[in-house]
Amino acid sequence: MSWGLIQQEIPVAELRVGMYVSQLDRPWRDTPYWVEGILIRSQEDIDELARHCRHVFVDREKSAPESLTRLAPATREAALTVAVPGRAEAAQFRGMTVYRDQCSVDEELPAASEAWATAGTILDRIRTEMERNPGVRVAAAREASEALRESVERNPDALLLLARLRDSGDVLYDHSLRVSVHLLALGRHLGLDRGELSILGLGGLLMDVGKMQLPRALLERGKRLSPNERREMQRHVEYGEQILQRSHGIPDKVRDIVLQHHEREDGRGYPRGLVANEISACARMAAIVDSYEELLADRRLAGTPFEALKELREHGRWGLNSALVDQFTHCVGLFPVGSLVELDSGEVAIVLSHRRTQRFMPRVMRILDPQRQPYPDPLELDLGSTDPESEGAQRQIVRDLPAGAYGVDPARYYL
Repeated sequence: MSWGLIQQEIPVAELRVGMYVSQLDRPWRDTPYWVEGILIRSQEDIDELARHCRHVFVDREKSAPESLTRLAPATREAALTVAVPGRAEAAQFRGMTVYRDQCSVDEELPAASEAWATAGTILDRIRTEMERNPGVRVAAAREASEALRESVERNPDALLLLARLRDSGDVLYDHSLRVSVHLLALGRHLGLDRGELSILGLGGLLMDVGKMQLPRALLERGKRLSPNERREMQRHVEYGEQILQRSHGIPDKVRDIVLQHHEREDGRGYPRGLVANEISACARMAAIVDSYEELLADRRLAGTPFEALKELREHGRWGLNSALVDQFTHCVGLFPVGSLVELDSGEVAIVLSHRRTQRFMPRVMRILDPQRQPYPDPLELDLGSTDPESEGAQRQIVRDLPAGAYGVDPARYYL
């Protein structure tokens, strides 16, 4: 599928915050950018591009209008209309809001922990109330999702870290929080406005509300389901629809997430077998996040976040929206915050935070030495440091590790 896009080539020095870079003057694979397409969010993004390129192509349709006002007239006249396959689906999900991290992960972590606890408490309250009245009090659910949204707006990596490291043992509770956080992070990454983020956060919390009607034994983590049990599990969408019908004030887009997050682009999903654009944009995003979380939970299928993302990209060929899968991969990074990695020195580290562009070079905390012995005082390294003399600039990640590798519990070190 192709469609016209207005692109123009400009020197990297003329980039401004709000511009969307659609092509480089060299192959993307020759740069640290694993996913094509960059929304310029800060001077840091421009400086990083300048280390790899002299000229880039700016997509005028995806750029914030105010970012284009200072382009030279001659450059505007040189704009070209080109056909670019494979981007139409991505374009329809993009917003124009430019988010900047307002604080570091360390600074945001206390507020993120409070938001996580608040959302968890409210989820417990909703569950208890549903035992007496099978409906959802929307005000309470909004309170939970808004606490998460505000934290993600300030710095998404703090809640993403908690989502990776915290485990209450309650599968449904943990899954709901993690899906909500990842949907919020994806929406922020796509530049969706605050109202759209609120929809995603609320939809993530309520997406599997129908599972509250299922037998607890069906929800056990890693349980292999018989054909009959699988059919019963799939009924959680039907149960969710019934619960929403008894609830007042649920936005239509949230209903779409609950009813459509198991639909697939090729029509092989359930319960209605919807195809492609019959599925709402929010539900297509939710399908990706839900699949990712399921892959991480089932270590027989994945094992590490990197393997989960690779498998997710394979799923993109068979029913998930491939353009959104690419954007989700760019959002969480190949080595998501909270994951364990091995450095080329043989040390083991926890990923703490990402730059928004240098996804191969996060900030990490070294916790085991090359002999796999714990450091008395864990040390932080910025693998994306621009100082060639720094130790961080001389180290790189060679592989990610499954949860619990070498007996390490990352939560003990950082939470």
